[in-house]
Amino acid sequence: MLQTFLVSQFYAYLMVFVRLGAAFLIMPTVGETFVSTRIRLLFGVMVALAVTPAVGGTLPPEPAQPADMAVLIIGEALIGIFIGTIARTMMGALETAGSLIANHVGLSSAQAFNPAMSQQTTVVNSILGILGILLLFATDMHHMLILAAVRSYGLFPPGGAMPLGDFTEHLTRIFSESFMIGLQMSAPFVVIGLLFFLGMGLVARLVPSIQVFFVTQPLQIALGLVLLGGSLSGLMVYWLRAFQGQMMPFLSS
Repeated sequence: MLQTFLVSQFYAYLMVFVRLGAAFLIMPTVGETFVSTRIRLLFGVMVALAVTPAVGGTLPPEPAQPADMAVLIIGEALIGIFIGTIARTMMGALETAGSLIANHVGLSSAQAFNPAMSQQTTVVNSILGILGILLLFATDMHHMLILAAVRSYGLFPPGGAMPLGDFTEHLTRIFSESFMIGLQMSAPFVVIGLLFFLGMGLVARLVPSIQVFFVTQPLQIALGLVLLGGSLSGLMVYWLRAFQGQMMPFLSS
């Protein structure tokens, strides 16, 4: 009897760990590339240990065949990857906004190491990426990410049919919304940048002897930095609300 109990408990823990571990390896804050893989796995182990008694009743009976067990594990891993991908895609909105802002501010050539991407990106990208992660921790929204992964058992019961078509459609919509959010965040800089370039073109036509690019480049950077400093708080609040809106379906389940 003790052996049967231990096997059933290990089976329940394994199923919970597969879903939560797959989600934590991808989602922001916990799954950032600068966080050690061992720490992410240890965090998944601890959360799964705490969550297993609460969601163990939703798990299907232990499969008798290894092939059925493998199918069940793959399904749980896909659900965890799906949840983590949604949160990670919303971080891509900051990358889109940062690239567009840097191009219109004149800082596209200024490169800096971005810890969130583990590669060289523009300075604006690095600022927005680090600030986004910082705000997720400061607003305790990383708790919402963990809760969304736990509440997913009400939305996607283990052992049920995988809605691959719905997954694909939802991810496509998330990608398009992420790009739209990044474009909306950079819209003021795009408009002002176009007007500034138009003015530079008129000056170049009226006074051809002036080196317009050399003269106006510092003014363009200064104007862009002033605009970025004045609108940064509003941009990040808008992004946080959009991020929260994408996680709410999992919490309401």
